Amino acid sequence: MVFSSPLFLFVFLPLTLILYFLSWGRMRNITLLSASLFFYLFGGSGYILLLLFSIAANFFAAQWIDTCDERWRKTALGLGLSVNIIPLLVFKYMDFGAGCLNSILELCGINYQFLLPHVFLPAGVSFFTFQGLAYIIDVYRKEIRPCDSLLDFALFKSFFPQLVAGPIVRYQKLAEQLKDRKHTLANCQEGLTRFGFGLSKKLILADCLGKVADNIFAQPIGSIETPVAWIGSICYALQIFYDFSGYSDMAIGIGLIFGLSLPENFDQPYSATSMTKFWTRWHISLSTWFRDYVYIPLGGNRMGAARTLLNLVLVFALCGLWHGAANTFIVWGLAHGLLLLIERVLKFKLQFTPGGLLGWLYTITAVICTFVIFRAPDLPYALQFLGRMAGTQATEQSIFGPMYFLTNNVMFFGAIALILAVRSSYGKAGTWPRKGYLSLRPYIAAALTALAIITQAPQSFNPFIYFRF
Repeated sequence: MVFSSPLFLFVFLPLTLILYFLSWGRMRNITLLSASLFFYLFGGSGYILLLLFSIAANFFAAQWIDTCDERWRKTALGLGLSVNIIPLLVFKYMDFGAGCLNSILELCGINYQFLLPHVFLPAGVSFFTFQGLAYIIDVYRKEIRPCDSLLDFALFKSFFPQLVAGPIVRYQKLAEQLKDRKHTLANCQEGLTRFGFGLSKKLILADCLGKVADNIFAQPIGSIETPVAWIGSICYALQIFYDFSGYSDMAIGIGLIFGLSLPENFDQPYSATSMTKFWTRWHISLSTWFRDYVYIPLGGNRMGAARTLLNLVLVFALCGLWHGAANTFIVWGLAHGLLLLIERVLKFKLQFTPGGLLGWLYTITAVICTFVIFRAPDLPYALQFLGRMAGTQATEQSIFGPMYFLTNNVMFFGAIALILAVRSSYGKAGTWPRKGYLSLRPYIAAALTALAIITQAPQSFNPFIYFRF
């Protein structure tokens, strides 16, 4: 079930709100849990059993880790990590692993091929798996006490606004709110406002620019001119930002309505003046997860320059692999890791840090170009597309020039998207300098929501990009 679909907007969400506010006390958690499981069952088919297994396995594993003898704690941790990682490997990476083994066997001259199982990827498996891993590790580190209520923990793991595409929420963020939370008109208004802005980002900006990107990336690679290649790559970079940040705004907004505060996931990433700053602002819940549970445990920057650089590259390779089981995602992650590595060397060896206008131009260009690798179906296509952008490859004659794609509609919304992406994130009130805007936010959000629904109603809705991760 997609947040921007009529079924969610006009049936599921209103009914859930009515049932929630008609209930009281602990019944509200039961209502939310029931709605969340139904939400996942509707979109996840039979894989709700996987979610239920993840809930039960993590709940009882944490209890065991907390109460077992010290000599068994590492064993308990290992089993707890395994019940999270093994399903992720099976459902997300089995096809990719079998394909890699087949390639190796072929290179070695061995005439044997593993059959690809073609396992269906359950919705949100990467997100709720990382939530479970963080919970188990935090209990092991004695940073948190394990949840004493299976009901509360099940709601934490399955809360439908963040279930399938984040943010990746840590238990300590919601622990007290799950037991006792207050509902105010101000929070409801802010939640609806945030939801409206997020929906507008998705339907008005992301979907409009996404059609252009999809159209260009679907063209024969030999016929794509340099300006067209840049239009396609810029449109995709804007699409993925507004698509994902729009989803995050909607999730945070729904959470506020139900009295639950979810963490921010974006902080003006396209205004960053270095790749290092970009990764403190883009998909914040994922980047901090890798920092706290992979980079620091590997030694971080405490074991010398060579080990620090190795840790950095390894973390970003894993970050790329988290996004998808394909070489393109791994190379995308490695490219970002390499750029961060270069910035780190420049900082500590030459005392140079990118900044200002030149730093922003370098950063936004790097982000746009690497997103081509992220979007491409395979590496050869990505390299050819980047070659088109650089103008280093001859182009066949094409009837589709830049103006074919740059319609008045696209140029209007594209200009708005560029200005907003670079200037600020309009989902966050504090980033706007004019005080008068704060009081107008609910009305602006309502108007944009109505516009988004009216203009998109005749069309089929598009799923969020991060639903497939």
